[in-house]
Order: sequence, then structure tokens, then C-alpha cells
Amino acid sequence: MGEPVLVGLLFADHVIEEVNHKKGIIGTFSRFYADKFPASFPPWFIYAALTNISGEFGFSLNLVYDKMKQVILPINGKFKVDNDRSVVELVFPIFRVVFPEEGIYTLTFNIDGSMVGSRVLEVFKREEQKE
Repeated sequence: MGEPVLVGLLFADHVIEEVNHKKGIIGTFSRFYADKFPASFPPWFIYAALTNISGEFGFSLNLVYDKMKQVILPINGKFKVDNDRSVVELVFPIFRVVFPEEGIYTLTFNIDGSMVGSRVLEVFKREEQKE
């Protein structure tokens, strides 16, 4: 086994799991628009998938407001996988996260304290429409 490989890290409107354990990832995005700040948004999801790893591991997902280096969403847990050829899929419903200002927020995925991947979520103030 080599280094863990992050094969997916997505923000989505919904993630559903079918009876056969397939995931339906609906409405992926990389930015939010808010009328005012601080802002929060309707429930949304984070989907993470990794492979090339076996054993039991601790993980953390941290959504950090880059400007202030402030963690606004910490998620911690453990997972176990028996076969390093398997793909581990983790799904997290997100409720009531408060974004203090518009700007760049970075989601990092860490396994046992080491970052294996990240992605950016941009949050903007919605422009007022002129009539």
C-alpha cells in the first residue's frame, strides 16, 4: 500500500444512497451566493472518496475561512477498510454552517493528521439587480 489517493471531494445539493449502495450526487457546486453576511445556506452535502488505503484511520474535514484562518466546519471521525483496492465513500450532510464574510473557504481532508487533498469553496455577495 502506498499513499492514500483522494479520488473525489465534492460539494453537492444532495447525495442519496441507493439500495445497491450506489451514490447519487446531485447538483455539485463550488460557490455560494448570499444576500448578506453572516450567511448560512439550506442543507448541503460533502462527498469524499479515497482508495489505496487499508486499516483503521482517523480523519478530519475542516472548512477554513482563508482570510481569518478560522475553521467554520470541523468534521472528525474514523473509518475502517479491509482492502486497499476498495474505494471508501464518506457522505456528510451539512446544516447551519455560518459563513462570516464573503471570500475563499478551503476544505481540507486529513487522514491521521496528514492532508490528502483539498478544494476551494467561494462565497460571494449576490449582486443587486437594477430595474
